[in-house]
This record gives sequence, C-alpha cells and structure tokens, in this order.
Amino acid sequence: MKRLLPLTIVTVLFLGCTSAFSQNFDNPVEYMDFIGKQQENISKKYMSYTSASAHGKRAKKVESLRNKLLNEVQEARMNISGMPSCKGDKEYRDTAVNFMKLYYNVLNDDYAKVIDLEEIAEQSYDDMEAYLMAQEKIDEKLEEGNKRFSDAAAKFATSNNIRLIKDESELGSMLKQVAAMHNYYHDVYLIFFRPYKQETYLSEAIAKGNITAIEQNKNSLLKYAQEGLEKLNGMKGFQGDNSVVLACKGILNFYVKEAEKIDRVSEYFLTKERFEATKKEFDKKGNSSKAEVDAYNKAVNDINSASEAYNNNNQYLNQSRKEYLDAWNRAVTDFFDTHTPRYK
Repeated sequence: MKRLLPLTIVTVLFLGCTSAFSQNFDNPVEYMDFIGKQQENISKKYMSYTSASAHGKRAKKVESLRNKLLNEVQEARMNISGMPSCKGDKEYRDTAVNFMKLYYNVLNDDYAKVIDLEEIAEQSYDDMEAYLMAQEKIDEKLEEGNKRFSDAAAKFATSNNIRLIKDESELGSMLKQVAAMHNYYHDVYLIFFRPYKQETYLSEAIAKGNITAIEQNKNSLLKYAQEGLEKLNGMKGFQGDNSVVLACKGILNFYVKEAEKIDRVSEYFLTKERFEATKKEFDKKGNSSKAEVDAYNKAVNDINSASEAYNNNNQYLNQSRKEYLDAWNRAVTDFFDTHTPRYK
C-alpha cells in the first residue's frame, strides 16, 4: 500500500500578475498575486513530495520533502497573515490564512492519524476500509477549505473589478492527476483486499486443521473473489491503462481456483482423522488378525496418498499465489510510476 495522500491545492492565476515579492498591497491585483504565489509555492513543494514518494525515492528524502512542505505552509501562513487589509477588506486575507492553518493541520495531525491507521489497516477489511476512508475524509476537508478560499478570492476579485484567468496551469493539472489516480487505485485496491484478507483466514484454518473453518472460509473466499470479478468487469482503465484491473483479475481468478482445490485439503484432514483413529485402535491390540492388519495397511496407504496429494496441491497453490501476487505488486508499482507526474 502506497503511503500517499492525494491532497489537492488548486493554484489560481490572475490577469495582470506582476513579480511575486515586490508588491504594492494597495493594488488589489498585486495583493491577489502575492497570495496566489504563496499557494503556488506550496503546490510545488507538494508535487515534489508526491513525485518522490511514487517514484521510489529513499524514505529519508521523501520525509525531508514532507518537512519542507510543512515549512512552506507555515511560511506562507506567516507571510499572508502579515499582510495589511486591502482597501479595508480583510476577508480574503483571513480566509487564506485559515486555509493555510487547515492545510498544515492536515499534513501534520491528520497525516499522523492516517499513519497510525495504516499500522493496523491490514488486520481486517474493515480496518483497511477505515484507513482509505480517512484519506478520503482528508480530501473532503481540503476541498471544502479550498472552496472557501476560492470563493473568497472570487468575491475579492469581483469587488475590485479583477477578471480571473480560468485556464488551468500545468501544476494544477498535475495535482488533479494525482487525486484522480489515488481515487481510482483505492477503488481497485478494496476489491483486491477483501479476498486477499479472506485467504489469510483460510490459511489460519488450514494451519489448525479445522475442517469446519476451512469450509466456511473457502466459501467466503469464493464469494468475495467472484463478487470482485463482477465489479472489475464494470471498471474501465485509468486513462486507458487497464494494467491494475487486469492484475487484480489475475489474483482473483487464482482465488477462485484455490477455493475449488481446497476440497483436497479437507479430504486430507478427514483421511488423517480416520488414520489416527485406526492407528490408535490398532496399537491397543497386541495380536491383530489378518483383517485388522489389512485394514491398518489400507489406512497407511490412504494417508500416504492423501499426504502426497495435499503436498502437491500446496506446492501448486503456493507457486501460483506468489506469481499472481508478484504480478499485482509490479502492476501497482508501475501504475504509480507511470501516472504520477514527475516533478522536482
């Protein structure tokens, strides 16, 4: 699971912008330009952080970029809060400051909470869903804050007869790409994770030799895998890229085959139970009849045959599982590498 938060800031551009840090704050255009430049600097730092995370940079470098992003947000907040009002209007400035506070808290406090959730996310499907939902809640919180900021900017512009440029910048396009990519991946990942986690419960039941639990978990695995395949059949690729969906289909189809082959596992444990009972009775008797010896030998042959089938089945499943999980992990890595914009 990628530790990436699709936090989106839309950079607003204006007509008549001048250079960033030689502003006349009595001029509404230059006033807006200054605030817009603060926001743009944050967006650049965010994209550097996101790009490094997705493209396999060292953890130390990624964390360093996150700290730089936090510092940039704090600096922007201080720069904007130190501005005077413009023609008596301080609403736009104060809204911008509040947004910077919100963004800092998200990056610092909410980020820490999400990391805590990530530590337990793989314990169950519900935990994983809560982890991904926490990220989505962060997005919603930022979208609400960004809308208040954008509305305040539009109101300020209207009051001062400033016409806003609606064309999206290259950086803004990158930020939207990151958010869309994460939303798409989350949808596919939850489809993958439910049967993936169910298989671990099946493995635990097999390790305990609990035939009832094996059958119950086998049926659940088959159900979740088939439901997931139905959902995937209705999904389109991300910008024409079907790689993650195809890799997910591959591992889910494996789970369907695995569920079908689990009968051999149950047969092994049933044969083992019969053998142990036969052996216990046989060992009690000092002198056994020919019929009893023949019955014991048959039980030995049965358990040997069942053990061989069980071992061969396990070998096949373990090898196939590894191949499909490796293919899934490669597809996810390549997906992020391909669709996360490279930004320094």
